[in-house]
Amino acid sequence: MRSNGGRPVFGRLPSLLKQGKVALGAWITIGNPEVVEMLSLLGFDWLLFDMEHAPLDYQLLEHMLMAVRGDATPLVRVPLNDPVYVKRVLDLGPAGVLFPLVSTADDARRAVASTRYPPRGLRGVGPRRAASYGLRTEEYFERAEEVLVVVQVETREAVENIYDILAVEGVSAFFVGPNDLSFSYGCRSWREEPVLKALERVAEASRSCGVPGGMYCPDADSLRKALELGFKLIALGSDYRFLISGARSRLEDARKLLTTSA
Repeated sequence: MRSNGGRPVFGRLPSLLKQGKVALGAWITIGNPEVVEMLSLLGFDWLLFDMEHAPLDYQLLEHMLMAVRGDATPLVRVPLNDPVYVKRVLDLGPAGVLFPLVSTADDARRAVASTRYPPRGLRGVGPRRAASYGLRTEEYFERAEEVLVVVQVETREAVENIYDILAVEGVSAFFVGPNDLSFSYGCRSWREEPVLKALERVAEASRSCGVPGGMYCPDADSLRKALELGFKLIALGSDYRFLISGARSRLEDARKLLTTSA
């Protein structure tokens, strides 16, 4: 949760998911608040701060969360489905957590429990920034169970157990990691037949259980596929990919111009 005029808010992602609308987001991996501010000003619906694969620590994460502008929803991917990581992240004030490697219903229950205060869960009490440094503690506690729990589907086992996972109370959404899922099936791309079948099973479970799904879509093909499957939580890429793509395009254009002008 962030503070908007002293009132804790979750941004527009929860509303979009509730309405069944597509929410466009971006991965944040570069440890600089300016990157966060730029992307949130562009109008992304949500931003995912990656503590699993990117070199982000808690102090840096706090500074980066402060840079979110407008009503973009901040989510954080923790390194592991472990309450120790989750409580430290949530105390910094994001709207939700993405849990990697959720392959069973027990994994999903553990994820939900780590975001809920006792007696419903096992989150330690000490919300700090999330509660405006103690200025709005009671208000935060009243809304703490609105924290989004997004489970990551990235293994063959998760696909086999997808109906049980999505049936767990408190799971807000799921997110497909196409690369890890592909490798789990011995493939190198989501375009290969075993992975496509897995994606179709997951999409069917999403519709059947009424739990919105998402996918990382760094190109037009993956975006079309995700929309075809009915996924709503769409990541269009990451900050470093945007940087490389834009720089490469500009450099190539300039070299073509130099060639034609010679």
